This record gives sequence, structure tokens and C-alpha cells, in this order.
Amino acid sequence: MSQSLISLLLNAWLVVATLFFVAIVWLSYRPSARARMERHARIPFEGKGGEQ
Repeated sequence: MSQSLISLLLNAWLVVATLFFVAIVWLSYRPSARARMERHARIPFEGKGGEQ
């Protein structure tokens, strides 16, 4: 592969990874997801499945 193609692929991967990260952050912190995220945050403290 030529150096310019490798550089283009690395830059494209950076853009894709950044967009993916921003999408995850947006889905997690939007106001309509608050109740669901609070339920997920309490999972480690629930006593289901044996030990409490």
C-alpha cells in the first residue's frame, strides 16, 4: 500500500471512532435516557442472584 492510502485509512478510522464515541455519549446523557441509565447504575447494588 502506498503511504497516502495508509494515511487516508488512519484518518478515516479516527473520524469513525470519534463519531462512535460521540454517539454513545449522546445516547447516554440525553434527558430521555435518564431513568434507564439510573436503573443500569443500580445493577451492582441489587441483591438478585445470591450474595448481597
